[in-house]
Amino acid sequence: MKPLPVVLLAFIFFGCVTSKPPLENANKEELKLAIDAHQVLQKHCQQCHGKGDSQSDAMLLEYEALIQDKFIRPWNAERSKLYKVIAKGDMPREEKDAPAGLFPRYDIGGPAVPKEELALIRQWINAGAPNWEKVGK
Repeated sequence: MKPLPVVLLAFIFFGCVTSKPPLENANKEELKLAIDAHQVLQKHCQQCHGKGDSQSDAMLLEYEALIQDKFIRPWNAERSKLYKVIAKGDMPREEKDAPAGLFPRYDIGGPAVPKEELALIRQWINAGAPNWEKVGK
């Protein structure tokens, strides 16, 4: 095989599997979207995954952890684990889904995320997942 096709194939492959960095310089509208998305996550996820109250190792409401641990793939909600588990209905869990006495704590779960709020999470991720922690800075 000639060198050019190999380089081209490598570029295509690695270009497809690497993720783009999150949006850095968000405008007011994008920051509002980030705040709204964060409020949805607080409403539905904080009880089990919020800072200081986590029932798992994933501290979902810490923006940098979400990005660093690749729970969010900025610009691509369909590849983001956070979006997929919510869209699939795996989170938040409900008590009726609980295997007796097993981790995580299903007894403090909640109802499924409404479609409108799920769409907001999707929109936020597809907009580059701007950092809600940068609001007011």
